[in-house]
Amino acid sequence: MSGRSRQAAARTRDKWKEKVWYQILSPEYFESKEIGTTPSGNPELLIGRTVKPTLYDLTGDFDQIHVKLKFKILEAAGQTASTVFHGHEWSSDYLRGLVRRGTSRIDWIGPILTKDDYLMRISVIVFTNSRAKTSQEHSVRKAIEKVIRTHAKRHVFDELVTKVVLGDLASEVHEEVKKILPIRECEIRKSKVLKGPEEVKARRARLRRGTAKKDEAE
Repeated sequence: MSGRSRQAAARTRDKWKEKVWYQILSPEYFESKEIGTTPSGNPELLIGRTVKPTLYDLTGDFDQIHVKLKFKILEAAGQTASTVFHGHEWSSDYLRGLVRRGTSRIDWIGPILTKDDYLMRISVIVFTNSRAKTSQEHSVRKAIEKVIRTHAKRHVFDELVTKVVLGDLASEVHEEVKKILPIRECEIRKSKVLKGPEEVKARRARLRRGTAKKDEAE
């Protein structure tokens, strides 16, 4: 190894020595459990990074390993990095395994606004026991939307996220949908945080200003 190569290798080692290993924690509403570790020489560089554990990593329940979560690092201090929930998704392989001949798959996807102004997109999937009629599919989607939007208005972000991820909200949707036709599975297969309260409020303000200008022009 040449002298220049040795110097470069030494500089690389020194940079790694300067880095601090941060313990990445889930939000408090997921009991602040460790979901990863990462090195960084500057804690500000961690902000916005994503971490993708499974629900199994949080609960220890192997039956939930197909549920993939996404968190974003919000703050780093000391040797820990705190996160915020950014979405979840069921694995496509698991969902394919739920498909049965002679049955129907009914999907509902829509934006919802939580009580504290978080804008999210929620995707619900229903598998029936037999082939559903078009009118039944329409009724199922209406029932799903009613339950999801009612809970969104009633709960703040932290509360709604835990109900979505841990299956409580899907159970309530299941109870409503089974009044329409027999179903085999009902799950919230995907969620995504689209905008935080600040962005939502800023958009409202822009819309109000636009409406006021339009009224003045008329």
